[in-house]
Amino acid sequence: MPDNAANPLLTERFCGSLKDLDRLSAALDGGDRAGWERYAIEVGSADLRGAYLSGRDFSGWHMEDADLSEADLSGTLFRGTRMAHAKISGANLHGAQLITADLEGADISGCDLSEADLTRAHLRVAKISDARAMGAVFRGSRMYRIQIRGCDMKNADLSGADGRYGSCVDSDLTGADLHGSNFARAAFCNVVMNNANLSLAYFCDSSLQSVSIDGADMKGCLYPGKK
Repeated sequence: MPDNAANPLLTERFCGSLKDLDRLSAALDGGDRAGWERYAIEVGSADLRGAYLSGRDFSGWHMEDADLSEADLSGTLFRGTRMAHAKISGANLHGAQLITADLEGADISGCDLSEADLTRAHLRVAKISDARAMGAVFRGSRMYRIQIRGCDMKNADLSGADGRYGSCVDSDLTGADLHGSNFARAAFCNVVMNNANLSLAYFCDSSLQSVSIDGADMKGCLYPGKK
């Protein structure tokens, strides 16, 4: 929770730029999104590490290259927000709404993504490692060349996701829904997909090493070696 009444975004965990935080707080209070965007362009990379942004609405905002590491973003609205190449490592994104958000090249390592909604989000060449993403929704997301490593994605929804040329290593997708997803030419290594829905999923020309699919629904699934 915030500790400073003068700036409700400030907590004892904050270690970024106070100038950036004050400017963001003023933009939120005054509804001055355009002013923030002009400032963000001038700064180049806003430093908001450890900020308290829980429940705020940043839908449609420009947050490219921002450093949101260790920030509290739980329940925050990022619908259509431009967050390309943002640093979000260690952030709390529990229940956050990132529908159609642009997260191309973002670093989402060590985050809590449980119950977050990333429906149709742009995750091209993004990195998601050591993250908790139980029940997260990636439905229809664009995950071209995404890198997933060491993630708990039990019961996550990746139906219709496009993960071509991506990689998934040392991760747990038990009970996940990958119905109709496209992971052609992707690399899976040491991945658990027991009881997952893999119906109509496309894994052609993919590398599948040490992948467990006990109890998975494979109806219509195309994978290496299957005609």
